[in-house]
Amino acid sequence: MANITKPKINLGGNRQKIQSQGFFSNLKNSVVGLFIGIAVVFGACWLLFWNEVRANAADAAKSATELTESNVSSLQNRPVWTKGALTGTGVELDQFLNRNTDKKYIYLSRSIERYVWVENEKKTTKDKAGGGTETITTYEYNLRWSSSTPNSSNFKDPDARNSKQNPAVKPDYTGFTRTASDLKIGGFNLADGVSLSDARSSFKPNANNIANGMFFNGNYIYENEKTASAPSLGDYRISYRHIENNTNGIVLGKLSGNGDYIIRLDFKSSGVVKTSSSIYRFFNVSTIEEVTSILQSEHKTGKVVGRVFGIILSIIGFMLLFGPIQAIAGIIPILKKITGKIIMVIAVILGLVLSIVVIIVANIINSVIALIVLLALVAAFIAYGVYKGKKNAETEPAV
Repeated sequence: MANITKPKINLGGNRQKIQSQGFFSNLKNSVVGLFIGIAVVFGACWLLFWNEVRANAADAAKSATELTESNVSSLQNRPVWTKGALTGTGVELDQFLNRNTDKKYIYLSRSIERYVWVENEKKTTKDKAGGGTETITTYEYNLRWSSSTPNSSNFKDPDARNSKQNPAVKPDYTGFTRTASDLKIGGFNLADGVSLSDARSSFKPNANNIANGMFFNGNYIYENEKTASAPSLGDYRISYRHIENNTNGIVLGKLSGNGDYIIRLDFKSSGVVKTSSSIYRFFNVSTIEEVTSILQSEHKTGKVVGRVFGIILSIIGFMLLFGPIQAIAGIIPILKKITGKIIMVIAVILGLVLSIVVIIVANIINSVIALIVLLALVAAFIAYGVYKGKKNAETEPAV
């Protein structure tokens, strides 16, 4: 049966679309899904392996040497770290901030949100006798704060395109990020591209640093007081993140070949598998040990997240592999539900087993000691097999 889309209907002020799909269409899609599942399983294995052997920035921090004025010539093209006050020319403020403020910012980012109509799409799929399915898509429209203004002409509901029109964006009401181009730390120049995310903090608006006529509440600046408590369609709210001039911290990177700049540091992992990465960051801390601790914690957290994502991906891949079976079982809706639960259990078991095997193998391969032990065990096993074979041959009676 071909796909059938029924006319949209209104229920409770929301718009719905009902789409029916026959058995053969579902079966065809499940076969396509099978091949996608194979790719997903292989992709999950690759992700899990890479996640175990990827480079650890904490190792780069441990290998870096503190840069001082006395050792510049000996550290060119080498990993370095240096501490001091991060300085630079203050960046330009905008029309919402008081330009006479005594604060000088070397980094300033502006986020603007707007109270607008936003479209939400919800899908519900029901099984039908004979292996078909019916998908009901519901479109809901709500006023909310959004970092972008949806184009109402793209709403799926024709009525909403007329009744829920979002006003045009005002000129100069967009987000931005401004960073000083002449950053220095401890007297050393910083090349462009240094990450400042560890030092950014939320801007705290008050009567002394916002423009006349603006209203502040919490971490946001509003065009008027009413907007904070009872926003209307098209209203704006503005927030900032900033770094003040003379913020103390540590920069981790590499000293350039001529010793003029600190630049991005490229490094490789310390295991058998040499994966590559890079780092160039400013940390709002006082010791290199704190930097190492931060990077080590990030690496551990990233590894856990990567494992969880890889396991979930492998489970999804195995579920796609069994798609044709579930499509055939869909001829009888109750059988499809039972089959679906069985397939879920099998996919979870297979996904977990495969993921654990990949993680163990990756760690063995990436560890020199573990790899030597494994090779020794394999060699011993082979030698024992050869020895037993010769022993049995010697003891066999002559014919």
